Amino acid sequence: MTNQNKPLSGVRVLELGPYVALPLTGRILASLGAEVIKVETNKVLDEMNFIPAWSRGGGQPEFQRGKKRITIDVRTPDGLEVFKELVKVSDVFITNFRRNILDRWGIDFPELRRLRQDIILMWQTGLGGIGPYYTYKSYGILVQHMGGVSLMSGEEGEPPATINTSYSDYHTGVFQPVAIMGALLRRRLTGQPATMESSIFKSGALTAGPAILDYQSMGRVPQRIGNRDPFAAPHGAYQCQGDDRWCAIAIQTEEQWQSFRQVIGNPDWCSEDAFSTMEFRLANQDRLDTLVGEWAATRTAEDVMTQLQDAGVPASVVSQGQDLYESEHLKARGFYQPTPYYLADRSNPAYEWEQFEGIAAANPPKMSESPMDFGSYSNIGEDNDYVFKEILGMSQAEVDRFTKNQSLY
Repeated sequence: MTNQNKPLSGVRVLELGPYVALPLTGRILASLGAEVIKVETNKVLDEMNFIPAWSRGGGQPEFQRGKKRITIDVRTPDGLEVFKELVKVSDVFITNFRRNILDRWGIDFPELRRLRQDIILMWQTGLGGIGPYYTYKSYGILVQHMGGVSLMSGEEGEPPATINTSYSDYHTGVFQPVAIMGALLRRRLTGQPATMESSIFKSGALTAGPAILDYQSMGRVPQRIGNRDPFAAPHGAYQCQGDDRWCAIAIQTEEQWQSFRQVIGNPDWCSEDAFSTMEFRLANQDRLDTLVGEWAATRTAEDVMTQLQDAGVPASVVSQGQDLYESEHLKARGFYQPTPYYLADRSNPAYEWEQFEGIAAANPPKMSESPMDFGSYSNIGEDNDYVFKEILGMSQAEVDRFTKNQSLY
């Protein structure tokens, strides 16, 4: 399929902003055929360039794939003028910088609208563009606490726990492309532009929906119960043979319980009154977990999973990075594709990157008529000549002059 047949073919997106949610938005738009131009500068690199340690590979192939990556320092007069010329030829502008920052740089929303009246503006915020918290700066892990997710995470009697990633950024990065595509369709039908604002806080609070409903209807707040479930027992992650190897087991029905008993050899304790019904098993989970754990500890996580699944009992290995990397299922679905990575010493002010080949994740959706492109991966500034010369029509002398004065750097 050619790019001309993609849903967003002919749409140009200008992206200005770091971290996860905004670059993920641009990556999804690029995979659907949009020409996404990511504006960066080698003077202040996105922190995601260095995850894992000193590696551009951690986040960059995942979030920057398929984009044209250019270097403009909009804080310089010449860089600002080049950036404004790009605004004039772009359909969509997406950013996660605060408005006072954009205003300081001379590219606040009224100025962008003046440069191109029908441009679609997507402003990603931490907590929202209006309201009591609108001036606050936030990050995804912090929003887990604000959004109520951490209150439901952790062991009973222990403090709230977080997922060790920017949980809500990934939701925001998926919601925003949908809004942008809706705005583009509206513009195609009516000619009207759009200014949109989304927030990581709202995306995170959305995932706490059942807790909000429970409070409205019953006046209850979530309780931390670790890996347990109010309607299933045994229910948890049980340690198996090997280094930090676990298998999750979830038994919800009497049929599953009977199958589980057969798999583990129907030991005497299974016939005790304390485990004869789901109600009793829920009331005696501490001892039940100990007994199930003793059985699992004598086997590998893969053996526990396979035996239980074959008997119709829900079970799964708790995957480590190696499990995902070696997953035959993900490989069969084309989830991993070759990509370059770049390594460098973060303390080196020259940022001299060493390239090596690895793999990165493709977009999960599979569509029969308009498959999502995996896309090529450019280094920072690799597409300067294409954007500055072919799109903007700048001469080599102009590019050289602006590069020399570090406006394009």
